[in-house]
Amino acid sequence: MYRAYGLLQPGSDFTAEEAEKRLRTKFPDATVTRAGDQIGVAIGEWEIELRLNGDPSVLAESVEIAEKIGGLGGGSDIASCARRVEIGSETPDPMMEHFNDFLFVIEVLQSFRGVIPVDPSEPTLM
Repeated sequence: MYRAYGLLQPGSDFTAEEAEKRLRTKFPDATVTRAGDQIGVAIGEWEIELRLNGDPSVLAESVEIAEKIGGLGGGSDIASCARRVEIGSETPDPMMEHFNDFLFVIEVLQSFRGVIPVDPSEPTLM
């Protein structure tokens, strides 16, 4: 099970449409689907989803994340993020066969301007 947030700074150029295109390019043999602001990537039995979240609670949570990792630098950038891409896979992967696929999804997010990838469970920068 994998989880990450892509915090979107106010000037980010992230769009779900463009993310879908980039994910199709990165994973040519996968099934990539999009329904509104949610994108699914299926590689065999394994699936991961990305969902754009612009709920008002995101800004408050970004401020909390910034306070926890602010000593690492970039805290003020994090505190201004009112939207985020939530990445998650509930498909068991006990042998970590899809860990690199998870990292490639993060890499696709990082190809957009103004995206700060974080591990929400720690929280730490990725």
